[in-house]
Amino acid sequence: MLPPKKRFVRAVALLLAVAAVNIVIVVWYLGRERPLSSIFNYENLFRLSMGHGSTKDYSIFFKGLEDYNPEISKLTSNYNNKKAQEIKTENDEFLMSKEYLESIIDLPQAAVAKLEESHSNYIEVHMKTLIEKHGIKTFGAIQPHHAEWASEYEGSRGIVMVGGDKYSWLALLVIKQVRALGMKYPIELFIPGKNEYEAHFCEVILPALNARCNLPEESFLEGIKSKFNLHRYQFKLVAFLTSQFENILYLDADGFPLVNLDYIFESELYKEKNMLLWPDAWARTTNPAFYDISGLTVNESKKTVLNAYDKKQAADKAAGTTEETPQSGYSFKNAYFHTFEGALPDPTTEAGIMFINKTSHLKTLLLCLYYNIYGPDTYYALLTQGAAGEGDKETFIAAATVMGEPYYQTGKGLKFCGYTNKVTSEFNSKSLGHYDPIETYKSNDPANDDQLKFIFMHLSYPKYYPDWLVNNRELKYDDGEDKRIYEEAYESAGYDFDLRVFQIFVESLCSSYYDEETGKPVDGSSALKDTDYVGDHLKYLRQHVQFNENSCKNVFLSHLQYLKESTPEKYSDKIYRKNV
Repeated sequence: MLPPKKRFVRAVALLLAVAAVNIVIVVWYLGRERPLSSIFNYENLFRLSMGHGSTKDYSIFFKGLEDYNPEISKLTSNYNNKKAQEIKTENDEFLMSKEYLESIIDLPQAAVAKLEESHSNYIEVHMKTLIEKHGIKTFGAIQPHHAEWASEYEGSRGIVMVGGDKYSWLALLVIKQVRALGMKYPIELFIPGKNEYEAHFCEVILPALNARCNLPEESFLEGIKSKFNLHRYQFKLVAFLTSQFENILYLDADGFPLVNLDYIFESELYKEKNMLLWPDAWARTTNPAFYDISGLTVNESKKTVLNAYDKKQAADKAAGTTEETPQSGYSFKNAYFHTFEGALPDPTTEAGIMFINKTSHLKTLLLCLYYNIYGPDTYYALLTQGAAGEGDKETFIAAATVMGEPYYQTGKGLKFCGYTNKVTSEFNSKSLGHYDPIETYKSNDPANDDQLKFIFMHLSYPKYYPDWLVNNRELKYDDGEDKRIYEEAYESAGYDFDLRVFQIFVESLCSSYYDEETGKPVDGSSALKDTDYVGDHLKYLRQHVQFNENSCKNVFLSHLQYLKESTPEKYSDKIYRKNV
């Protein structure tokens, strides 16, 4: 018989061996059913590899933020009469003067003083503490002294989107388009809560597309949502903060690239500016008090832009000529306030797509976080005054301007794209086309350069919810005739964009698109039900399964067939999912 000490050692060894075998069996068993990414949470591994927990690291950005609450009455309740006029940039009749912009919201000087104090303290105390005391170097948890900074983070590039609930469905369509274009960078889909995380979607469908769900630790996420009452618009900054990428291409869930956008990361323009933005359609309506609050100065003696209003007034004064008013003739009273030196650019900004470096623009993102935390009651209203698209969209360019960090907003405005209704003969806008920033930067006169092409489309109306398409008759006239709604995008894309979007939509939604026995599409295309159909795997779609299937059989499949049969000849060799 072995002595007690040796028996103890042998027993311990046996227990360890059994435990090791059990671990191997469990990992093997789970691995049969799910990919490795679902067994090991990559985001947690990424955090743990840095030697600290996610809540501690991310929460430091929010710790003490309540100390900088301006504590004024909600600006959204302080409109004097009406919200700001929604004026497009080409409008040459309405004057967005300083006086007009100051008249929209009742903003007492005492409130301005509180806003100025809290804004200044956030920059001088909170941001300085993060950067100087805590050594924050990028907008995220990883720092240069971690081994992963050099090996994984520095120079990394990827696409970030915000999903959850019905937005995961829209985002999937964009992700499939990104891959159809051959874009190579990985994709993160931010999920704003555990209740919106869907296992099969996140752990099987997305990894097959080189994408993954980013679900931050529940205690951190629920803590900041509760403390600051965060909602949909505000999640974008949390998605940026928790992203594993240093360089981000952000896409809204309805922002469809037309072409492969990877080249923009490589461009000299991006390397120089590290922040690229696109203009919206609307004239800027920011309250002039924002400049006092943020410490910016608008120079009345130097006008930097001659817009449509200026040119119209000059023409009227000069009896039909286009003679321009000299600099000395412009003032805050007779010209658009936001065409003077130091003001935020006019037009406003479309924040549904942007490129940004989280390290070079750390201060921009820190200030942007502040604007969004106190956005709904204060800064959204201050920056937009109730005009079109009020939300987070102006906070990025505002923060970059205040912090003096470089950016480039594409020099050619968006184009409303759509079709002419055969019944009413009216133009129906269905999407927004946005131009190549690199080409506009090179152009001597980008605003009037007709050779510039779109590189992405914002499919703002309709959004690709099945009930929206059917109930609003977006695809067919009342007599049953089919429509094409994106023809203006074809030349820039180099293919039939209507067909591309709808092919992705149908193969993802419609089980009746596939033969029951083979799982192959009934029209002979190269999709496969096992890999392309997601109708059973998203809660949003499962909630409307009968409506969706009826719509597939009665509307969607016939519309797809129409698009395939009517593809213009010049694009016939560029069809996605050709019949095999």
